[in-house]
Amino acid sequence: MYDSILIPTDGSDAASTAARYGLALAERFDATVHVLSIVDPDRFVTDAVGDVDDLIRRQEKRLHERARADVDRVAAESPVPVETHVVEGRPSAVLASAIDDYDTDLVAMGTHGRSGVDRYLFGSLAERTLRTAHVPVLTVREVESDATVDEILIATDGSDGAERASAHAVAIAAASGARLHVLTVGDDDAPARSLAARAREAGVDATVAVRTGRPHEAILDYADEAGVDLVTLGSHGRTGVERVLLGSVAERVLRAATTPVLVVGP
Repeated sequence: MYDSILIPTDGSDAASTAARYGLALAERFDATVHVLSIVDPDRFVTDAVGDVDDLIRRQEKRLHERARADVDRVAAESPVPVETHVVEGRPSAVLASAIDDYDTDLVAMGTHGRSGVDRYLFGSLAERTLRTAHVPVLTVREVESDATVDEILIATDGSDGAERASAHAVAIAAASGARLHVLTVGDDDAPARSLAARAREAGVDATVAVRTGRPHEAILDYADEAGVDLVTLGSHGRTGVERVLLGSVAERVLRAATTPVLVVGP
C-alpha cells in the first residue's frame, strides 16, 4: 500500500507527532521515509540589518538541524530508511514537487506549527495540501501520542470516495492488527455491512455502527465514544468547486477532530 512516505516538518509538536505516525506506518509497510524541511525566504523579516543572504543561509542551516534532530529522535529505533531534505522555496510548491519527486504514496503532517513563520508553513500548508494532493494525507494535531493505532474508524456512504478510503483503512488495520469500525450515518447500512464483510475476509476484526444526525457530528461523537485512534475519510473530487471545498463533512471533521485523520482523495 505504501512504499514512500513524506513527512514535512517544522520541528513543532504536531509535526513531531505526525512523524511518529508516519514512521510507524513506514515500519509496518516497509516504506522509505522522506523528511522535508521547507525554508521560505519570502517569510523572513525584510528590515533585517546586514547580509540577508547570510541570514537565510543560517536559517536554512538551523531548520535543517532542527528537522534532522526532530525526526532522528523518533526514528532512532526504526529499521526503515530515513532521508532528510531541506529545500528553499514557496512551501506549497515545494511540497507539491516533493510529493512527485519522492514517488510519495502518503503524506503525514502536523496541522499547524508553532507561531509566526512556522504557523504560516504548517497551518495553511496542511490545508492546501489536503485540497490539492493526489495522494492520501494524514493530518495530526498537536497531541502527545506514541502513534499506536488499535482502533480505526472508516465512515462510509457507499460512494466512490468512501470506497477508496476504505481500501486504506482495511490495509492499515490489517498491518497494525487494529479493529476496524465501519460507520454509516443514515438508514442505509448496506455499504457498511458490505465493507465490514470484506474487511473480515482480509483478516481484520470489523464492527458496524449506524448513527443518525449530522454526519460530521456523528463521526466525531463515535470516534470519541469508541476511543478511535485514526479516522479515515474519502474526499470529493479535485476539479472545479469540489477542489476548493474539499468536502464539507471531511473539512468539518478535520477542523474538530483530536485524533489523526487520513483523507483519501481520487
